[in-house]
Amino acid sequence: MIIIRGIGTGPYIGVGQVRKIENDDDLRNLKGGEIVVVSTASRDMLSYLHRAGGVVTDYGGITSHVAIVLREMKVPCIVGTGNGTEKLKEGTIVTVDGNTGNIYQGFMEREGKHKSSTVYYPATNIKVNLNVPEIARKVAPWTDGVGSIRIENSIIRTGKHPQVLLEEGKLTEVIVESVRTIAEAFHPKPVWFRTFDIPTDELKRLDGGSIEPDEKNPLLGLRGIHKDIQNTKILKAEFEALSLLIDEGYDNLAVKIPLIRDISEYVEAKNIMRQVGIRPHRDLPVGASIETPSAVFTFDNFIEEGIDFVTLGMSDMAMSALAVDRRGVNVAKLFNLTHTSVLMMMEMVIDKCNQQGIESCICGHASSDQAIVWWLVRTGITSISTNPDQILKIRKIVDIAEKTIIRTGFTL
Repeated sequence: MIIIRGIGTGPYIGVGQVRKIENDDDLRNLKGGEIVVVSTASRDMLSYLHRAGGVVTDYGGITSHVAIVLREMKVPCIVGTGNGTEKLKEGTIVTVDGNTGNIYQGFMEREGKHKSSTVYYPATNIKVNLNVPEIARKVAPWTDGVGSIRIENSIIRTGKHPQVLLEEGKLTEVIVESVRTIAEAFHPKPVWFRTFDIPTDELKRLDGGSIEPDEKNPLLGLRGIHKDIQNTKILKAEFEALSLLIDEGYDNLAVKIPLIRDISEYVEAKNIMRQVGIRPHRDLPVGASIETPSAVFTFDNFIEEGIDFVTLGMSDMAMSALAVDRRGVNVAKLFNLTHTSVLMMMEMVIDKCNQQGIESCICGHASSDQAIVWWLVRTGITSISTNPDQILKIRKIVDIAEKTIIRTGFTL
């Protein structure tokens, strides 16, 4: 019997006892294998949630960082149930089906055949987004590189705020160990490191997190490169980690700057890079994550400044363009990745990249959406960086899209 439905975020199924999370002590006392039920899951909970048999939330969407990381960890997750914390009773046995979004009473086995594991090899590069370094060797053979190392998860798993790690002299070390694991597994394929992009609310539970300001809308607040530039010591520690890895011989690394609002932020980040001895565009490629309308409409400035590659963030772009907090319950129905304005901006950047011979790459949730991926291929994007569990599916979708274009001559 189905108790409640939500939005499934991956293909995994979990069975276990319901464990409701109301405070930090509840998190710390997780035994493992329990079905965690919580109103909202934040990234700082991940160091505990990886032990769960499944995760169910009242609020949140499939584009959330928690949903993405749990999918990489193969933890079943269902978000947006609305009232799961009320419907699901503490201690009862439930089955969480991350594929359908259904939560069943007791044990239910999903029927169906396994998907084909045939591997397709399209002309468009298929890369992967990585939050968990430990799975790098498993996915490396099936991809053309890493479109985004999201190092934040490795930081948060320490339980300490980056500032605390910095003061202890451990921040660079933590980054080096995680990035080395990925760079080694993928060498010589390109690996793009994204500098920190952690909203303030996801840092507050960490040791030392009290230094973060209170923000009612953290996704549109102090995050991305603007936050790092305000604390150049942390940004330098990130670049120092890359410098050490370059010295070790990892020549497949690149760095991208996230959530840029203005060319001045890009220029300043490169200046800080030089201060730690890295020569941008010479010692390693430098790119930007284009996620704001302001970056789209001033993109010529980035070309003039020098840019080696571009990644596109459609979730943040849609949020900014439509004035919709993508985590906001009251306006969630207005969040639309395929709004005409968002697609027009994506097309503008892709066209300019193709004219200049600059690699363009889609990252984030959009890279796992079949319809959006098909549209991006027709638009001329160079590469697609998807989630680990979506690699084979996206390879097939892109291959079919390319053959359809060749056969019919159809483009935008």
